[in-house]
Amino acid sequence: MVTYTDKDKISSGVPLGGIGAGKIEIDNKARIINVTIANNWINPIKELKNFFIYVKPDEGEGFILQKGLSLFPQVERIIYEGLYPFVFIKGRRKDIEVNLTAFSSLIPHDLRNSTLPAVGFKIRVNGSKGGYIAISMPNIVGSTKIGRINERVKNGVIFKNMKANDYDPAKGDITLISEEVDRVIVQYDANEIVTNLDKVKDNPHEVSGLREIPASILFTPYEREVKFVLSWYFISKHVFYPYGHYYQNFFSNSLEVAKYFLENFDYLERKTREWQDQIDFNGWLKDAIINSAYILSTSTWLDEKGRFSIFEAPTNFPYQGTIGTCYEFGSLPILYFFPELEKSFLSLLSTYIREDGYVPHDLGYCSLDSPTDGTTAPPKWKDLNPTYILLIYRYYKITGDIEFLKSVYEKVKKAFEWELKFSRYGLEGKMDSAFDVTPIKGVNSYTLSLYIASLLAMREISKAIGDNLNLDEKIKEAKETFEKIFNGKYFIAWEGMEDAVFLAQVFGEWWTTLLGLEPIADEEKIRSALRWIIKVNGNASKYCTPNLVKEDGKIVSLSPQTYSSWPRLVFAICWLSIEKGISEGLQLCEKEWQNLVSHGLVWDQPSRINSFNGLPDPVVSYLDHYIGSPSLWSFIVKKLINAKKENKEHEAMS
Repeated sequence: MVTYTDKDKISSGVPLGGIGAGKIEIDNKARIINVTIANNWINPIKELKNFFIYVKPDEGEGFILQKGLSLFPQVERIIYEGLYPFVFIKGRRKDIEVNLTAFSSLIPHDLRNSTLPAVGFKIRVNGSKGGYIAISMPNIVGSTKIGRINERVKNGVIFKNMKANDYDPAKGDITLISEEVDRVIVQYDANEIVTNLDKVKDNPHEVSGLREIPASILFTPYEREVKFVLSWYFISKHVFYPYGHYYQNFFSNSLEVAKYFLENFDYLERKTREWQDQIDFNGWLKDAIINSAYILSTSTWLDEKGRFSIFEAPTNFPYQGTIGTCYEFGSLPILYFFPELEKSFLSLLSTYIREDGYVPHDLGYCSLDSPTDGTTAPPKWKDLNPTYILLIYRYYKITGDIEFLKSVYEKVKKAFEWELKFSRYGLEGKMDSAFDVTPIKGVNSYTLSLYIASLLAMREISKAIGDNLNLDEKIKEAKETFEKIFNGKYFIAWEGMEDAVFLAQVFGEWWTTLLGLEPIADEEKIRSALRWIIKVNGNASKYCTPNLVKEDGKIVSLSPQTYSSWPRLVFAICWLSIEKGISEGLQLCEKEWQNLVSHGLVWDQPSRINSFNGLPDPVVSYLDHYIGSPSLWSFIVKKLINAKKENKEHEAMS
């Protein structure tokens, strides 16, 4: 399990919150940070001031399970462990140990319980016979403090704002409840210095000043394990994303959510742990696979109509549903958990294919309805149409949903016709692929390998539909062209870069291997290319695996995309190497992962890592919580596809 102490620097804590519901993060100082529950993905609340957990043992003085808040005595040290979507915190003061478990619900094939806007807290105190736990929480409802008021409910408090209008994205309510409460401070001014909770005066009222922070405190005895639930419910729509939330289909306010979560607390926790236990890997790889699914809480959107997408980078580049070495990685755990959401996204993307057949780069800035042609378009990108075709086939391969395939087939054919005109000829110049600002021209291994993979997928799609397109000659021609750029060791990157090893040179083979299609080229040549990637790129930096490296080991600084590593691409190529019997590929994975861990980036993996220092590449602004982080789920989805194949073969034999 990934472990930190309160002295370590981490950029994000484990994010907690249902799919499409926004999230809170609990960090290694036991603070709540980077809050995006109030439709504020692009402007997170950096820290929830006046959140704390206070423990008062009968045997001595009280203290807080936190580091950094100087109003109270604190625990001496915090041990922090994260396994998404769980946080485990252990704090000790003298002979008393406090253990906190916090989690959100994520249960395969149970969408209602996996979209809950809520977090469960479970606290156990060791070394003390009895006492009480107090949990303090501020009211953050409404974009201004004016109108905020806290109201008592059974075993808790509901936070409201009476002045939030219909145009305020933070209009809604928040609830904090427990199983058993001795006393409640419904509302106190958290700006006042509080050093003795027993002297805090209860003063519920509608806030009329700007400085006042209304907060509440619940007091609960801890003779046994104590449970709390924090839930939220925001109903207004933002100018950028005028949509409701999926959770609005099942609940009418946060109190209903909190009661439901508390009543089903043990079930939700147990079922969420089950899928983690079923990940059949050990050590760092299991940690990496499970934790890389964190974007399901940080980056997903699911509206009240069931329309689904993933932000490319919610804070620094909030475009929805970006494809081109992006969504195809990010949605891997979605295929495992909720293939119906993949169907939702692909249906949406299909509706926005341009009149000429061009597939857009994304669905829009903070939007499901305003697709763009690409960050650097024009020219139009050449890797998007092949990616779209492969995404459609991947969904069909996993689900067997022939009706969906029929419904989008005309769109797929139109996209394919565009691809035949443009993608097959390589790139026009710089800025027309996922390597956008890199000056690539002509035949290149990345685009060509992807083109071959899409031809193979299109042939299978047409067979399933009964159209039976004859693509054999086109496949043969494309493969022959690809073979010509093999220099006896690897497939050259592009014209003018014949002596550099390119990480993406066999990316199309990631697709075909995952989907059980025939190889894009002679397999021994593919294995040779992978070995050269491991040998050259894998040794060029002590931190990570850069995208483009000369044979002599010099990193190519042609653009940020060449001198950096893309963790998502590194993990994909590592997985491909292992699938091809090259076990050394796992070492690249481990190095990339350990670099992320060492810099506290486990739950905020960037788009690019600077290979010269191992840090997020700061060019412009690093792309946070990157959409492609779950690339390591290649291991899981391949097993899923194999299982589907075995079941189909078994049924045929029966």
